[in-house]
Amino acid sequence: MKDKNGLEPAFFFVPDITGFTKFIANADINFTKNLIPALLRKLITSNILKMKIGEIEGDAIFFYKTGRLPPVGKVAEQCKIIYQTFSDFISSVEQTDPENYNLYLADRQLGLKIIIHYGHISTANIKGRIKLLGTDVIIAHKLLKNAIEDCNYILLTDKYLSKIKDSQNLDQWFHWEKLRAGMEVYEYMGEVGYRYITLDEMTFMLDAKSLPALKS
Repeated sequence: MKDKNGLEPAFFFVPDITGFTKFIANADINFTKNLIPALLRKLITSNILKMKIGEIEGDAIFFYKTGRLPPVGKVAEQCKIIYQTFSDFISSVEQTDPENYNLYLADRQLGLKIIIHYGHISTANIKGRIKLLGTDVIIAHKLLKNAIEDCNYILLTDKYLSKIKDSQNLDQWFHWEKLRAGMEVYEYMGEVGYRYITLDEMTFMLDAKSLPALKS
């Protein structure tokens, strides 16, 4: 529901390909021009949360969902599915195009990070396209560039984490004791705190737990 300023609450989920710039700069154009769009299409079809797409920025998909915040377990499952889809796609290239795979992908040159944030948005219709506006939209974009050195990870902002009322539920899915703290400082916006965990750590833990069926 929108407030008096026309803002409505929104959940942000932004998968972004790490190593993208170096990959584009070094790899053959005939290889990259087909691979990246195909990879992004695969990631889009893995959208079990039924999120909308705000925009696609070359190497990132800006998913968002207004209204009720998705359950933590469903968010964790979405992270796992997106990462599995990414990993399966990269592995498939080894079978279909081993030469380019060995040249550009064999040493995990590409990775995946997922930015998870919560805030408020307003929208504008620009020649038939919906444009998301607001400080939280800018923050979600800026967090794509951060100080985390890992190639595959999930970043959960403090603002998102503050909306999780059941801390035990959060720990069950995102393993609070494994989350590492970080912070970025942005001009005009100040400090943005977050926690993060590598996707390999998280998916290993979820696999070990044998994920139960999740309610919609």
